[in-house]
Amino acid sequence: MSPLPRALAVLLSVCLPAAAQAEPVFFTNVGDFYRSLGGAMFPESGTSLAMPCTESPRHCIWVTSMHQALRRYDPPLWTTPGDLPMTPPKGVLDVAFDGQTLMVGTRRWPLSRAVNLASPPWRSETPIDPENLTAVTAWQRGTSVCLDMHYSSSGTAVRYTAVLLLHGERLYTLPPLFATCAAVREAPHDGFSYPSNTYLGAEQEHPRTGLQVDYVLSDGKTRIARYVLRFADQGNPYRFEATRGE
Repeated sequence: MSPLPRALAVLLSVCLPAAAQAEPVFFTNVGDFYRSLGGAMFPESGTSLAMPCTESPRHCIWVTSMHQALRRYDPPLWTTPGDLPMTPPKGVLDVAFDGQTLMVGTRRWPLSRAVNLASPPWRSETPIDPENLTAVTAWQRGTSVCLDMHYSSSGTAVRYTAVLLLHGERLYTLPPLFATCAAVREAPHDGFSYPSNTYLGAEQEHPRTGLQVDYVLSDGKTRIARYVLRFADQGNPYRFEATRGE
């Protein structure tokens, strides 16, 4: 067996130890399901970013330090969260996102050049208005950085999260449905896999009956695992049974 197939076989053998059993496993939130898979690229807790804004002209930016904000914009007057430090505390990632560019230290990765792994209906190079976000959380492991960005939304829209992943010097945008950096998993040869989720049921069916979770490698094509989540209550995606799919 060549090295790549052998490595993929090892990866598949550790996918969802519990849900891979014959009997379904019950979960009360998607985060617990993702954590049960093991092999997370970002297993630790993330760091919350804050959003200072210049006063005139108005520009907002999500940062871990005021130093990053001043590096991006230089107006003298700012509105800043009271607990935002001038420099990141020791061990905290020096990161910023202005809606168009991810900044790590002094390096920049434009969103317009990101590899978009979302399906066509969700692909967009439109900049994100920082003021349309209610929370941004950053993770780091080695040189890899990931951002969870939650929009100001309600209803079923809260199920969609913008996720940016910087890995191997390339920036990726991941599919947004039930997306989170905590779901990104390590893959052979310094790669990664991510969930591409689709609802189960006819397109016009409301409420939905479940979710199909396909774990795909960073090429956007190679599926390495599939899980089926069956909602305990139709329309409620936060109580479900998980099984290994075909």
